[in-house]
Parts: sequence; C-alpha cells; structure tokens
Amino acid sequence: MRPCIGFLVALFFLSVILGGCSTGAPTRSSALRVTSGHTLVSTYFSSHGVSAENVSFVLDEVALLLGDLWIDLPAEPVVIDRQQVQGRQLLLGMGSFPTGECRRLRFKLSRIQVGQRPVGELPDQQIDLPLSQPITFSGGASLCLFVDWQLTAQMAGDARFTPLFSARGQDMPLAGDLAYVLCDTDDTLYMVRTDQNIVTASIGFTGPLGEIAVDSVRRRLYVVATGDRVIHVVNSDNARALDRIALPIAVSPRHLALSEDGVFAYVTDAATNQVLQVDLLSGLIARQATVGLRPERVIYFNDGDPHIAISSPIAQRVFVLRGDTLELEREIPAGLEADGLLYYADRLFVSERGSQSVTVFDFYTGRQLARISVGFEPSDLIESDGRIFVSNAGDGSLSVFYAGQNTTARRIQVGVGPGDLAVSSRRRMLYVADRENLSLSVLDLSGERIKAEVPRVVGDLAVLR
Repeated sequence: MRPCIGFLVALFFLSVILGGCSTGAPTRSSALRVTSGHTLVSTYFSSHGVSAENVSFVLDEVALLLGDLWIDLPAEPVVIDRQQVQGRQLLLGMGSFPTGECRRLRFKLSRIQVGQRPVGELPDQQIDLPLSQPITFSGGASLCLFVDWQLTAQMAGDARFTPLFSARGQDMPLAGDLAYVLCDTDDTLYMVRTDQNIVTASIGFTGPLGEIAVDSVRRRLYVVATGDRVIHVVNSDNARALDRIALPIAVSPRHLALSEDGVFAYVTDAATNQVLQVDLLSGLIARQATVGLRPERVIYFNDGDPHIAISSPIAQRVFVLRGDTLELEREIPAGLEADGLLYYADRLFVSERGSQSVTVFDFYTGRQLARISVGFEPSDLIESDGRIFVSNAGDGSLSVFYAGQNTTARRIQVGVGPGDLAVSSRRRMLYVADRENLSLSVLDLSGERIKAEVPRVVGDLAVLR
C-alpha cells in the first residue's frame, strides 16, 4: 500500500492437481462481480483439532438452500487432505445468488480414504448442514460462508468415517489486527486476520474499484469507487458504511493516499490529469490541480512540511507537490513507465517497469543518486527496517536492497505476478498481492520466507494497526 498508511496487508493458496481434481483454485474465466440483484458468496473450508490418522476425500456438489430451493455453488471438485489443509484455509468456490434467506449448505464426499485404506473402500457420503444462523442474501452484497471440519483423535485406526462438519456465516470482526484486501476483480473488500492469515469476512461495493486507505487513529477505511466516482467511508471497527464522498469533477478516480493526520485524501484522476485534495471531515473537494499527463500512483509524506508525489508513466515524470496547497514544487525526470513510489530517508525511490530498475533521487534537489537493477517489470515498493522490497510483476519475484546501497542484495521467488505490497510492523510480515496466482502471499520478514497464502484475495492492500 502506501507509506502514509503505516503498514499494509494474507495464506498461500495451493494450485495442486491431485487425482484429476482441483484443490480449489479459482479460474480467471469466472468474472463474478457484485450486482444490484444478487449476492456474491465466497465459501471457504478449514480444519480444526488434531488427528493421528491421515484422512483425505474429494468434496464436490456444494449447494446452498435459499428458501425452498437448492442452488449449486459453481465450483470444481476439491481434494481435501488432512495433512495439506491443517492450519490453512481453502476456497471451495464463489457464486452469485439471488436474494433470499439461506439456511443450509450441503456437499458430497467421495473417494474417502482413512490411513492406508485403498481409495473407494469407504462409501460416498452426502453432508447436509444447517448454518449456525440463517443469513439473508440482499442485492449488491458480498459475503463469506465457512465450512469447518473438526478433526478428532478417534479417527485413528477407526474403520468408520464419521466426520464432524459445521457451517456458518461470516462474523464482522471487531477492531484488532486486520488486513484489508480490496479485490477489484470481484468488487469486494476482504478482511483477513493477521494472527491466523485467514479470511474472516467481506463486504461488496459497486465497481469498478480503485484503491483503499486506512486511518488507524479514527478507525476508518476509505475505498475509491472508480465507477460511481465516490470515496466510500467505512467504520473499521464493525465494517459498517458511514458515508459516500462524491467526486463530481472526476472522471476515472483510482489512486489514493491519506495525510498523516487523516484529514485529507489525495485522489488522482488519469482521465482529467487532475489530483484532488478531499477534505474528509467536510466531505468536500478542497483543492484540485492539473498534474502532467495521466497521473497514476500517489504517496503522501512529511519532512516537516506536507508533500505528495505522483508518478506519470506516460510523461516519464514524477511530480512533487505541496500537500497543503497542491502547489507544484518540482518535476523529476524518471525512466520508462515510472510506477511505484517510496519516500525514505530524504530519498525518493521510483520503480520503472520499462527499464527493470529502481531510480533513487535526492528529494530536495531532484538529483539522481543511483539506478538499481531489479527484476522484470518492477511495480510496488515498500520499506521495512532499512530494507527496500520491490515486487517484480514480470518474473514472480521480490528484489531486496538496503537503503544507501546501490545494488540488489537478493531476490525472493514469490508467486507468479506479485504486485501491491503491505507491511505489518506488529506482526513482522510482508503481504504480497499476486494477480496472476489470484492469492495473497505472506512473507516472514525475519527469515524472508513465505509463511502462508490466502486464497482468492488479491488487489490493493492495507493493514489496521
């Protein structure tokens, strides 16, 4: 996300083909979105407890009961293996459902294997579960359902298979350590528990969507809706909508940054070459300024005076403006396709997608200090403990270098197409959105190793302190 937000936002979702069945990876062909007459439902599977015996089965034919009608959840068969899923979360599928009350969920188990028994020895089972509480599906919404598998020690060596399943709807999490992922592919904001790296709830918006920012002091989330030309204001304590701030003079608002005091939002509009300063207390546009050609990413930083920096890939420029007046301070020539921005230690770091490098500028003079070779198509940048992490969308890696040094220290393979980055200083985790793999990777900053993956949540990231 952006430095002004402090830190940002997931569990690796495995795409292993086993026995001719999917492990639950969604396909890109299913362009599911939030619509006015339907509810977008994401259904997740997880296990709890322990079992001495390994158990596996194929879970298929998931359906939800709305009123008196069973409606199938569009999904491929999913292989569930106790050793693979223990402590992780899998996506069973996503579907768009009409309005109504959902009371039950059912699915079929086949190819059940306990221990070393041959596949097919145990009969198929149909599992029909009541939801812990009925859920009303309303139009224009996005929500999650969860299937929990309770592992028991009694499974060990037992010739019978008596699984314990339960089904429930989402509980809007209270304030705490939460990561937020704004998924612009399905117009949904997912909430992820950073202690367990699991999805816990979601809410939907009318898309297309832009970026998200978090004010951890006022406990507010701000979501740019490009299609509606508004900023949605959400209470982060209970995920309730508080306000819609109209952006009537914008055409295609997308990128967003907050001032450190949470009073102003800065929104770029590439269609009109504008940057807007929005007063979040009054809900009015305070100032606007024309900035270069198709301004994109924007960051806010304060060195005693407020500033914003905006990248323009087409103009190959970075524009630095006063954060209070939007007065242009300087233009900095950047390389091919200037993209991600980072301000750290009086230096401005700019990723250049077209030249596979990060250029470092002296903020006060605009003088180029270094050009650091990184991976293919570098995108976002973020800093943690003096280390700069760069997501390389073109080769599935992160480049790492130290501030003040002019060479890449190492490369870390992560996913397929890493993009937006976020850091949780509290958890010492780096979150990496992978648009190609449709997942959110979680990197342990201490050992720089992948710790987890969150399935089917990808997009702009933010972490609530």
